Amino acid sequence: MLFIKLGWKMGIKNLTHEVKEFALQQDVDLVGIADVERFVNAPPGLRPTDFLPRAKSVIVLGFRLPLGALEAAKRSYEGLRSAAQIYGVHAYQVVPNLRLLFAANALARFLEKKGFITMPLPSGPLGGLTISHRHAAVAAGLGEFGWMGLAVTPQYGPRQRWVSVITRAELEPDPLYKGPKLCDRSKCSVCVKVCPTGAIPEGESKRVVIGDRIFEYAKINPAKCAIACEGLREFGIPLPENPTWEDLEKLRQLLPRFPPGSLFTPYPTYFCGRCLIYCPIGEDKLLKEYFGREE
Repeated sequence: MLFIKLGWKMGIKNLTHEVKEFALQQDVDLVGIADVERFVNAPPGLRPTDFLPRAKSVIVLGFRLPLGALEAAKRSYEGLRSAAQIYGVHAYQVVPNLRLLFAANALARFLEKKGFITMPLPSGPLGGLTISHRHAAVAAGLGEFGWMGLAVTPQYGPRQRWVSVITRAELEPDPLYKGPKLCDRSKCSVCVKVCPTGAIPEGESKRVVIGDRIFEYAKINPAKCAIACEGLREFGIPLPENPTWEDLEKLRQLLPRFPPGSLFTPYPTYFCGRCLIYCPIGEDKLLKEYFGREE
């Protein structure tokens, strides 16, 4: 009986190793695994088992964003508006999301060939209709939440995009992140200061329970965030002080329906990203790791 139990555990360990090795071969930079029990506090309809009954594990893949594409966004903030396309294509809508979609699909096929029904989820804007990839990344032990509400990692800070894969395969979960605090609110408020619409409050917060831990981040004003991300303030359109979703929809009607570079939605969604781009978490480590120096 003991031999059978040990063999079963070794089988899980070996499969977990195979899954991570295969995932990293798909040109992703981060892989983490969570068991579905860590999602029990997610809202109904947004839990892994809502999409795949009897699911046991969630695999999260992360794709690092090119620093050059983030620099292009900074040039667009300074007035070179054409540079926004570089950020939109290479760090937001197109390349990261397509890479993640293909990686998730390949991983699902890999596991299904081994006999486990596996569901690859969408990345990018459509991913918001399924489980939260940023919460899944934290549940998979890849990092914690920054104050701006994004999942931040010790390797790249907030400079990655995510996708999740739900599977009935029982895999060995990674422990929740327990390293040094990544986002220290007592020392930094960059994301609050750079937000062009004040969507990130200084003190009002939201708490979520993942596994046996409580995580806290800013209670973002989603309408204000959308106004910034969709470039509505860039067109000189008068904005209400406390916008509602109804206000946002009215403002959208004043924009072209299909602006250049907007492939997945009828509205531009890559005009901002300032909280991600100016966040100092992981920046020094990235520069040293890839370029052997600090900027």
